[in-house]
This record gives sequence, C-alpha cells and structure tokens, in this order.
Amino acid sequence: SVVGAPVGGLDLRAPVPWPAVSCEYMKGNPQSSRPGRPCLPPANVWPYETRTPWKLELGERLLVAATPAIGEGPCGGFELFGDQSWCRKALPSQSSQPGILGLSFGIEERDMWSETFSNQFKTPTKVFDCFIPLEKSPPMSGTAPNATGHAGCEGKAREDRHLSFSHCYETAYWPVRACLGSNSETLEGRTYETLDTHLRGRQPLSAHVKIDVDGSEWSVLERLIASDEDMDKIRTLDMEVHFGFRAGSERRAVEGLDAQGRIQRGGENIGG
Repeated sequence: SVVGAPVGGLDLRAPVPWPAVSCEYMKGNPQSSRPGRPCLPPANVWPYETRTPWKLELGERLLVAATPAIGEGPCGGFELFGDQSWCRKALPSQSSQPGILGLSFGIEERDMWSETFSNQFKTPTKVFDCFIPLEKSPPMSGTAPNATGHAGCEGKAREDRHLSFSHCYETAYWPVRACLGSNSETLEGRTYETLDTHLRGRQPLSAHVKIDVDGSEWSVLERLIASDEDMDKIRTLDMEVHFGFRAGSERRAVEGLDAQGRIQRGGENIGG
C-alpha cells in the first residue's frame, strides 16, 4: 500500500524518477524473457511502505547488469524461448557438433531447456537434480525417450498430447542424481557436486549451462567468477537467482550475515 506521509525526508507520494526510455510490457507473455533493456515503466506513486537507500542502489546495479551490451546485429538475431533470450551466433547449429555439451542443474519434473538443446540444437545434455522424487520426473528416472534420432520425438509428442507432459530427447541425455553446490559433499542425505567438476577437461566455449538451484547458486557463482579458465569454457549461461532463499548448501557462506548482507552479497556477484 502507498503511505501518505514522507519517510526519512522522502515523499512516498512523489512520482518515481526513471530514465525517459519508453517501453511496453510484452503483450500476452509479460513474464517471458526478451532482448533489450528491461521494461520498467515509471510508477505514478511509490508503491511501497518504505524507501531504503541501499536497496535502491542495489536495484539500479542489478538493472545495469540485466541490460545487454550486445544487439541483434552482432548476434545474428535472437532465439527466444520462455525464460531465455539466446544470441543465435552462440547457439549450436541444428546438426550435432562434436565436443558441445549442455549442463542443466535443477530440472524438477521436466526440463524444457535440455529438451530444446537436445531436439532443436542436437546437443547432448546432462541433467541434475537431487530433490525431485524419481517417480515424478521421467528424465531423472531415465524413463523419458532418449536418443530417438532426428524427428524421433515428433510422433511421441502427438501420441502423448492427451497427457500433461511428453518428455522426449532426440539427442542423448544423462541424468545425474546430484545437486549443484560450491563443494562436493553430502548434505542432509543429498549429494552435491561442483560446477568445475563438470567443466574439467572441457574445451573453451564448449558448454551450455543452465542453473536453477533455488538459492544454492551464490557460492557457485562466486567460484565461477574467480576462475577465468572455467568462465572461458562456458558458451552460454542461463541462471535464475533467488535473493530470499536460504539453501542448505549456502549456510557456511552466509554465517554471520544479516538480511542486508545476504542480499548485497548476491548483488555483488551479479552486478560487480
């Protein structure tokens, strides 16, 4: 709700200043990813009860980090798919390329990211999850059709159209019953493995990586940023970040930090 009285010298009723760059939400798919500057139209009034300077500063840094520096021309166009906006020149061709591998960390029941790389870009993938019950995830249980060959999933999709899902991989995939963490260890009965373990021995620009691990990403990202060698091996990185989650694998890293410290740590990893 909007508070009428000024707080800390800031009038919460005043319009929120924002750069004069026009934009409109994507009609029909407002939550989908798209290239270009993030669309944040100015609010007529301040919509929150407080106005915290460090949060405002962090938000501005995250906006800059989320604004791409490369346009459609150098990319040869963009490939849009749900939560991803891919530079086409960074993607594999639609024929198998030796040495290219997709790594998808955190897939739950179904992973459209790895299916897309398998079926559209003919890229073998490894899929990782240590939380989802195997009976709920055909890819993790190894029961999804695998390495069916070109167009092998088209018929499968038609046959299963009456179902709520139709998992299928035209190019080989391998399930790994492990989660992503900053250390190779067992926590609360679950196996965690590191990103550098799965990048070891890979050639430059040979790995497409997706990370959606519900709060375990921060120490992983810190470790990745610190290694130019590992960074050089990644061709594309799709990552969902979680500022409010407190994953078990992050407990040692955030010990002694208050809420502000935990949030700012994440912002520093993203925005520098």
